[in-house]
Amino acid sequence: MEEALLIPFLESKILFLLTTEFENLLKKEIWLCHKNMNLTLDELYNMTVMDRRTFIAIHNREVEKEKQEIDNKFKHK
Repeated sequence: MEEALLIPFLESKILFLLTTEFENLLKKEIWLCHKNMNLTLDELYNMTVMDRRTFIAIHNREVEKEKQEIDNKFKHK
């Protein structure tokens, strides 16, 4: 009887490793969301990356719109 030469390992587990650079960027992103968008850290930790990036994009568009309005206000004076 032949036996398989390869054996399964890490069954049903995903090995996930963050580089230090990526981990630092992720922590910075989470902190800035918490600080600037009034989201709790629990909300952020439970949020999907896609949702967090969507909220960041919406926030950034609103900030850009406010900047444009301020610039336009000063140009007209």
